[in-house]
Amino acid sequence: MRRILEHVTVLSVEPDEISAVRTVVTEVLDRAGDWAAWQAAGLTTLPVPEEHDGDGLGLEAIAVLLRESGRCGHRLPVWETLCCAALTIAAHGTEAQRKEHLPAIAEGAVLSPALRDAPGSTTTYAGGRVTGRKTAVTYADTATALLVVARDGAAEVVALVDPQSPGVTLLPASASTDTPTFTVVLEDAAAEPLEGDAASYLRDLAVAGLAVTAAGVLAGARDLTADYVKGREQFGRALAQFQAVSLQMADVYVASRTLDLAADNAVWRVANGLPATDDLAVAGYWVSRVAPAAFRTCHHLHGGMGVDVTYPLVGFTSWGTDLAHALDTLPGQVPVEYPASKNLELTDEQRALKAELREWFAGLAEEFGHPADPGAVEGAWDRHGPSYQKLIKRMGKDGWMGVGWPKEYGGHGLGEVEQTIFANEAQYHDVHLPAVTLQTVGPTLIRYGTEKQKEMFLPRILAGDVHFAIGYSEPDAGTDLASLRTTARRDGDHYVVNGQKMWTTGGHQADYLWLAVRTDPDAPKHKGISILIVDTKDPGYSWTPIITADGSHHVNATYFNDVRVPVDMLVGEENEGWKLITTQLNHERVMLGPAGRIEGLRDRVIRWAETAGVRDEPDLVALLGEATAIFRVNELLNWAVARAAEGGSISVADASSSKVFASDHVQHLVADLIAAVHRYGDAGDPATKDLLDYLDSQAKRNLVLTFGGGVQEVQRELIAMFGLGLPRVPR
Repeated sequence: MRRILEHVTVLSVEPDEISAVRTVVTEVLDRAGDWAAWQAAGLTTLPVPEEHDGDGLGLEAIAVLLRESGRCGHRLPVWETLCCAALTIAAHGTEAQRKEHLPAIAEGAVLSPALRDAPGSTTTYAGGRVTGRKTAVTYADTATALLVVARDGAAEVVALVDPQSPGVTLLPASASTDTPTFTVVLEDAAAEPLEGDAASYLRDLAVAGLAVTAAGVLAGARDLTADYVKGREQFGRALAQFQAVSLQMADVYVASRTLDLAADNAVWRVANGLPATDDLAVAGYWVSRVAPAAFRTCHHLHGGMGVDVTYPLVGFTSWGTDLAHALDTLPGQVPVEYPASKNLELTDEQRALKAELREWFAGLAEEFGHPADPGAVEGAWDRHGPSYQKLIKRMGKDGWMGVGWPKEYGGHGLGEVEQTIFANEAQYHDVHLPAVTLQTVGPTLIRYGTEKQKEMFLPRILAGDVHFAIGYSEPDAGTDLASLRTTARRDGDHYVVNGQKMWTTGGHQADYLWLAVRTDPDAPKHKGISILIVDTKDPGYSWTPIITADGSHHVNATYFNDVRVPVDMLVGEENEGWKLITTQLNHERVMLGPAGRIEGLRDRVIRWAETAGVRDEPDLVALLGEATAIFRVNELLNWAVARAAEGGSISVADASSSKVFASDHVQHLVADLIAAVHRYGDAGDPATKDLLDYLDSQAKRNLVLTFGGGVQEVQRELIAMFGLGLPRVPR
C-alpha cells in the first residue's frame, strides 16, 4: 500500500491525493469484507509511521477509510485501531510503546479506546495501576491493548491496559449492532501511561472519527434508499416520482450534506492541530440531532423491505444508532464559539475582512440606529423608504458593496466567499441590503447582459444609485412560474408589455423591474419566456401596496398597461429567458440562506440574557447551544456554496439546500427564542419589551422565507433531482 500511495505526505494531504486514497480504499472495500482482508490489502499500514514500516498518513487520510467503510457498511475496528489507537500512540507513545504496538497494528492487531466512565464512576490512575469502570468499549475481547482514559490527580492521562491481564473484567453490554461491546471493570489493573497530553488528543480524534464515520453510514443509507425508490414501482410509476417521496429524500440529502460538512470541518481542525472544541461539539451534536430521523425516513421509504434483517439498511441504522449513542452530545454541551477558533476554515485575509465588515456594519447601526432597538439600523424597520435610500448610498460611497464582484465592473475582485461574508455580516446587524439588485440581478447581468446593459447598470448598482425589483409571480403563476401570462409584443424597436405581477418586493421603490414575460405565446411554456429590464417611470406601470404580517410595506401588486421597453433592454436571447430565471433564482436561494441572520438573533438573546442574569438557566443554555450548532452548520453550507460558485457554477442541490435549511431552522428557532425570553423575562421591562417586539417582527418577516425564492416543496424536488439523481416529479 505504501508504494501505491507514496506520494501522499503525513498530515498534509491535498484534495487530489485524498481522491487517490479514496479510489484505492473503495477498490479494496468492494472485495474485502473482514479485518484480515484489510490487513492483506495494506490498509492497516496507512496510519503507522514510516519508521515502523507504515505509510505515515494522518487523520485526513484515515477519515477517508472511516467514511468509506461506513458508506459500504463494513463495521470493522477502523475507528478503534487505525484512528484512535494508531494515531494516538504515534503522537504520544513512548519509544517502547511505539515499537511494540505500531508494527502490530500494521500486521492486523486490534487496539481499542476506553473513553467513557460509567455513571457515578471516575477511573483513576496511580503508580502504574488503574481502577474504574468504562462503558461502551468495542472489540475489547480481541484487543491486544485498551487505551484507557483516567484521572491522575488533577490531570487526565491515557494508559495502555492488556484486557486479558489480572484486574480486568469484560462484561458484555448492549449495542444495536452485533459489534462486540463491553463494560470494562478495572480493579488495580497494570497500566502503562502514554506521554504528554494524550487524553485531549485521543478524545478529539475519537469525536472527529465517530462523526465522519456517521457521515459515511448515513450516506450509505441515503444512496441505498435513493436507488430503491428509483427502482421500486407502485401505481404504475417509480416511488421517486411521487412528490411525498421526493420531499422526504431531499430531507435525507440535507441531513447527510450538513453532516458531511460538520464532520469534515472537525476532522480538518484536529488533523491540523487547530482549536477544535466548539466544532467538535457541533459535529457530535449534529450526528445526534439529524442522523436518527434520517435513518427512520429511509426505513419508511423502503416499507417492509426496510425491516428485513437481511437487508443492508438494518445494518446502517443499527450502526448509526450506536454512533449517536457513542457521541451523545446534548445541545447544552455546544459552546458559543471561542474567539480563537472562530472561522479558521477561512483564510487570514477573509477573517480580517469579516472583522472589518462587522465593525463597519456596527458603525452603520450606530449611525442609523432606531430608538426602539439600538442594535438594528433604521433600514430594518423602514425597508424601502428614505432612510433605506440614504443607507444604501452610504454603502456605495464607502465602496463596500462590490466585495466579490470582478474589478472590471467596479468591484473588489475578491470572490464569492468574500461576497457571502459581506451578506452574512449585513444580516448579523439586520442591515437591509439591496440584495435582489446586488446579489441576484447584478451577477446575472455580469454573466448574460450586453455591454450596454453592464455599462448602464453595474456601476450604478455598486454606487447605490439604482434599485431593481423582481417581477416573476402572477395571480395564477406562483410556484408554477412557467405558466406566467404577462406578455411582451414586439413593436418596432420596443416591446409592449401587458399584464400583472404579484408579491413584487420593492416594486414601489425600484427604478427598474427584472421582468419575466411571455414573448412567444405558441411555444411550450418554458420556451417562450424572455427577461426584460423595465423602467418604472413608464406611465403604463403602476402598483398597489400589500402590507405584510410585520406591519411593513415590502411587497406590491404591479400592473403593466402598454408599457414600452426598448429592445436593447432584452437580457440574453428572446424566448430563452428560463435559464436566466434559474440562474437568478439560484443566486436568490443562496441570498435567502445566510448564517449571519441566525448568529445575530442568537447574540441579541445572549446579550439580553447576560444583562437579565439568566444566561445560565439550563434550558436557555441548551437553546443557545442549539442555535450555535444551527448557525455553524448553516455557515459551513454557505462557504461550500460560495466556493462552488467560484469554480464557475452554483450547485443547484446545495443552493436549494442552503435555502431550505436556513429558512426552516430560522422560523423554528425564532419561535423558541421568543418563548425563552417570555419565560425568563418581564415583558413590561423596557429592554425585554424591545427585544420581544424585535423578535416578533422577525418571526413575521421570516414567514416569507419558506416560499420566497421558490417554495420549499419545489426546492426539495430540485435537491432530490440534482443531489440524488431522482427523476422529476410529474406535474
